[in-house]
This record gives sequence, structure tokens and C-alpha cells, in this order.
Amino acid sequence: MTQQGPPRREVPAPAITPGRLRADRGAAPHACAYKVAGYTVVELHGEIDIVGRERIGLELDRATSPPAPSVVIDLTPTRFFDCSGLELLCRAYRRVRDRGGRLRLVCDSPLILRTLRVGGLLDVLRPAPTLADALRED
Repeated sequence: MTQQGPPRREVPAPAITPGRLRADRGAAPHACAYKVAGYTVVELHGEIDIVGRERIGLELDRATSPPAPSVVIDLTPTRFFDCSGLELLCRAYRRVRDRGGRLRLVCDSPLILRTLRVGGLLDVLRPAPTLADALRED
């Protein structure tokens, strides 16, 4: 069999890297902070792993730096959460506790709740399923 037309050129497939996958899925990790009902709410968006730890850690440090901080960490916009996220939560919890503040956690994801349970934080942080529920607790 003979080939008709111009010879085929092999075009290499684009390299798949963790950053490229993250960008393609729109899961770039970031934090969004705002005030509500006397609390600083820090929403964690995207995939909370080693890649976003520094950027998100800075926002959590800002929220937990005042004396007696009142902070809600909202994980409902979070798509993935690993041990790097557990480390961030532990750090935020210690900073709030050491400054005499209050920390609430919002999470309704079964996978993230399982990660919290395995990491020993489920009983310590006792997450609420919604922001409204977390703000009602006292």
C-alpha cells in the first residue's frame, strides 16, 4: 500500500504537568477572606496541597494574627485537601488558641471530612456543614 498526500508528521502531545492539569481544571488554590458577624471568614478554593500551601498559609496567618481572633475557615469551595491542608489547619488552630481566639470550620465534603478524621482534627475542630451553622455556634 502506498501513502497518498504529504507525509504524516508526528506532533508531540503537550506535556501534562500538575500545574497544567490544575490550570485546565480551574482548581488553582487560593484563599478569599471577608468579614461577617464579627468573624474573619477565609474560604479555601481549589486544591489544597503542597503547591498552594504557601499562598493559602499567608492568608490564614493574616486572619489569625490579631489578638483574640475570631476566624471561620470555610472548606466548602475546596475540591481537594491533603496533608498539606491538615498542616495549615493545625497551624491556624494553634495560632488562634495561643491568642485566645475562636476558630470555626465549615466542611460538608465526605472526602475532606474523612481526611480530617484520619488526621485527628475532626474531633478537635468539629466542622459545621454550613457557614450559617458555624456562625450560630457559641
